[in-house]
Amino acid sequence: MKTLQVLLAALLLMPAFGQAETALGPGEAVKATSEKMLEVLRTNRELLDKQPEKIIDLVEEIVVPQFDFVRISAWVLGKHWRRASPEQRGVFVTEFQSLMVNTYATALLEYSDYKISYTPVRMAEGDRIVTVRTNVERAGADAINLDYRLIDGKQGWKVFDILVDNVSLVANYRTSFDQEIRETSMDALNERLARHNAKREKGEG
Repeated sequence: MKTLQVLLAALLLMPAFGQAETALGPGEAVKATSEKMLEVLRTNRELLDKQPEKIIDLVEEIVVPQFDFVRISAWVLGKHWRRASPEQRGVFVTEFQSLMVNTYATALLEYSDYKISYTPVRMAEGDRIVTVRTNVERAGADAINLDYRLIDGKQGWKVFDILVDNVSLVANYRTSFDQEIRETSMDALNERLARHNAKREKGEG
């Protein structure tokens, strides 16, 4: 089983569904915009090497808008989401998103050339949930099976889970957060995430 860091590093290929791609199906959009993001990373390599803090801006601009973080947060917390107050939910969504952004940014520093192949999407008319399967080849490392799970909502197709070699991002966090909440509390989890994010922002974590 790959580590969470490897899983998150693969998320650097996260597609950006801009307005130019709204007429495309999820499979075509993933291909078009994944290639677009790879080009952005390549062309900005020198800048990122000199000013690594710019990575945060890149992740927030390209990656964050493509996630449905409220849906992801609800599924990650499971029964704890249903029991949480609106304030607790809001804090968790904010801190969990910040955790993801910082983790993506850290992984981005390790970015190297990737080659992506795409599997035709199996999708029937009216389907609201679709899996887009890709294979990522990395120089000097094993290939990764990277699957995007998307849902068609009010704001169009949004990613709500990603699987790397069948390891689910949602399931990974759901297990660890469930244990932490049962051993402490929802507030304690939110406070720990906030402290962790604050340290990362100061460059201490």
